[in-house]
Amino acid sequence: MPGVNTTAVPSKDGRSTMYRITTTSANKNPASVPPPSQPTPPPPPPPESAPTSSETTTTKPDGEYTDQELLNLVSYFEASRADLKNRVDSLLAQPIIRPKRIDSAAPKLFDNEYIKTHGNSRTLKLYSQGDPITLPVASTLRLLSNNSTIHSFSQVWISAKFAFRDYTNPLNYGLIADRTSARGLILAVQAFVIRHLLLKNILSSNRHRSISVSVEARNEALVDALTEILWQAGEHRGATVCMPYAGDECFSNYGAHYVPDGVTERLHLFEFVDIAKLRTFVIKCLPYFMKENGVVLFLYSLMLSRTLKKLIEDLDHTRLVGDRDEASIQMVMLALTGRALHYFHNGNIEFDINGNLMERAHIGVKDRCSIGFLYWSKHEDDSFWHKQEVGSMLRTPKIPVWLICLNRRYAVLFSTNINLLNNWIYENYFQLHVYTGLKNQEGPCLLSIDTREQYPASIYGNFFEDNEAIIPEFVQLLHTRWPGCTIENGDEILHELMTYF
Repeated sequence: MPGVNTTAVPSKDGRSTMYRITTTSANKNPASVPPPSQPTPPPPPPPESAPTSSETTTTKPDGEYTDQELLNLVSYFEASRADLKNRVDSLLAQPIIRPKRIDSAAPKLFDNEYIKTHGNSRTLKLYSQGDPITLPVASTLRLLSNNSTIHSFSQVWISAKFAFRDYTNPLNYGLIADRTSARGLILAVQAFVIRHLLLKNILSSNRHRSISVSVEARNEALVDALTEILWQAGEHRGATVCMPYAGDECFSNYGAHYVPDGVTERLHLFEFVDIAKLRTFVIKCLPYFMKENGVVLFLYSLMLSRTLKKLIEDLDHTRLVGDRDEASIQMVMLALTGRALHYFHNGNIEFDINGNLMERAHIGVKDRCSIGFLYWSKHEDDSFWHKQEVGSMLRTPKIPVWLICLNRRYAVLFSTNINLLNNWIYENYFQLHVYTGLKNQEGPCLLSIDTREQYPASIYGNFFEDNEAIIPEFVQLLHTRWPGCTIENGDEILHELMTYF
């Protein structure tokens, strides 16, 4: 049987030893062994680290490896592959990209039971943490809203939220807006809610006496309203939503000129450049807006969507919360038009009545608005606003929905005929709903408007017995949009309206 001689040959790195296998015949006759073509040099001595065992194995006469050697090679490659797999698995297990966790307790779409159960908790879980707010951003938000980093929102603002009426109420499509500081902003959102209900043909004109919608429909309209307002403030290119974080405050180095309010310091900011993703996020965060702090969170989101730099230019050393802790005209305009405007006219006015170039142009409304706005006031302090003429961009919106401000009191006017403003014939005689958001409005308030003829003030009966020539204030408000119009059964309707304003 042929024998095998193994010669140890060290590798270059000195860590392992390769074996050169040569075969010899069992015949010891030198004549039968062919002489080598050249002398074979003696093998070099193995290194100290190399194994010293030279196990002798046998192969077949044709020089193939034996079964034991093949098993050794297979074992070697199996061990190498297992080691490589372990290395790859360890690399993949590193937290380079943290996977998104599925939160089973996250708010479901229009899940009223979830809102009822968890809506009063301080925070809810979100899918990500967003960007934590910084001290400069928090200070700027409070300065632009309240003109102070020492004092923050009042308790009335903190308690304000976007909450619908009870489902059994005949006005269940409406948000509750009592005589509070945030009423103007809440009713501005309410106007957009009605707009989306009209666009979806949910507020049908054949049921004008009692308008009622489903819970899912009104929640969906609220989501669409909040999304549209934020997207409009971002000039249809982006928006920012701020939500409270369940952890600690985002910063602690307040300094001597900042007093924490417990809300602003815990905000995390979420930026969006896609309106579809923005709407999805608003759906997830809907319980936040429907509980305490909801209006403040939305106001901060509205300010950040406009961007603080542009908002500073819009306000021009004014603030969003008025001197009487009410929603200022600038705040209402920010919600309706996307900019904190001081003026109601169309376009920009750069020259005064004498033709002289003004130091600062009067910035007005540039485009036709989605929601209209009507204004009238008897207070002398409001002379700056009262002397202004509301431009056609605000008086004639795309959808017959108006936010009205009468003597600093807000309400919403709307028509269920979505084509009212598309044909002047429809405006000869039409009906308008008045929604105030007050709890004492227990049913629909419907006005029948007649613009075909102009009647004297005496048709309003004994509403003003002392001077029949005085036109009721609500009618004067309507005259800013429909000059000379009258209200059918005005004496009875106006008595009811005066309880709301």
